Amino acid sequence: MKIDNLIWNLDKGWQFNKTEIENKENVAILFIFGTAKVMKENLFFNDIRNIYPNAILVGGSSAGTIYEDEIVDESHIIASALCFKKSKVKLAIENIHDIKDSFNIGKRLVSKLSADDLKHIIVLTDSINLNGSMLVEGLNANIDSEIPISGGILGEETKTFANAYVLANKPAQTSITIAIGFYGEIESFYGSDSGWDDFGTERVITKSTGNIVYEIDGEPALDLYKKYLGDLADKLPASGLRFPLNIWNPDNNEKPVIRTLMAVDEVKKSLTFVSDVPQGFKAKLMKTNIDGLIDGSERAIQQTEFIPTENKSAYCLAVSCIGRQLILDQLTEEELVVIDDYIGDNVELTGFYSYGEIAPFSKELKNCRFHNQTMTVTVITEK
Repeated sequence: MKIDNLIWNLDKGWQFNKTEIENKENVAILFIFGTAKVMKENLFFNDIRNIYPNAILVGGSSAGTIYEDEIVDESHIIASALCFKKSKVKLAIENIHDIKDSFNIGKRLVSKLSADDLKHIIVLTDSINLNGSMLVEGLNANIDSEIPISGGILGEETKTFANAYVLANKPAQTSITIAIGFYGEIESFYGSDSGWDDFGTERVITKSTGNIVYEIDGEPALDLYKKYLGDLADKLPASGLRFPLNIWNPDNNEKPVIRTLMAVDEVKKSLTFVSDVPQGFKAKLMKTNIDGLIDGSERAIQQTEFIPTENKSAYCLAVSCIGRQLILDQLTEEELVVIDDYIGDNVELTGFYSYGEIAPFSKELKNCRFHNQTMTVTVITEK
């Protein structure tokens, strides 16, 4: 496996930061990330297609574009080109029309990619009219649990849960979900961790519909949040990013998942989260600090069990939640430094800040889950 890495801006066009691939026609896939503003203008697209005429072009918009241990300037786009010796990739695309179709979108994507030599799937999607939890249920419903799935919901720089732009072999567009299948001699490594801690009393979601929570422990959900936020209550919903919910089904042994607050309704006293918070689930509020988030990123890359090898290239996709970025603020790059230090010089690291992350919990628990507030990493290399 060989990798090229490029960066684009309007003044200079595409510039190579690293080039290992002599014959650009042999490149299988490019991962391309940038802000929604630059993505939707698509001024970069024709030139990168001319450089790599046969490659599958995928990626999309970000609430912060990751390159190695930095977040690049909003006017730039980052691209990583992957060339395999004995492996291949395939792209599946689904249009998003109705949030009620989220489960079936997941099923159809996996059906399009299924094959005996399938080794890993990466999913990237717009957030509007999509239910992340149901998408993931659909992905899991139609695949062997031995095939890991990772990825996330693309973001945009205003961080207001607006449309994200998805790149799928043609100029970026909204309202689509894509899945990339990796086949053959591919090795994949993945990990996900949050760095958040539970606090307070264990509670029960007593009234909810989808991602809207009306009552917790029989009381208005918004009142509970305001109680814990204190002086920060006046800054809801933004301040709610500091206090996500950890939720779990008391009727099974699945690990808890984190849900991020997206909106509040002062009249109905309700809370709207990024994804489903089912009625009857147990819940605890969570909190963190800067050290906790950085430690979470370090644990995520350690969970991959990837061992960097001299003279063997690999690609690392990092997907981190926008809530983490808002808390880390000027220290955001610190969570990237610990990953970049771990993977070493032969692994190209790019990625994006997201509205939700998709990943298994561990090597042992391979079915993917929909997360918030995590750092999720996927390393792709070739045997």
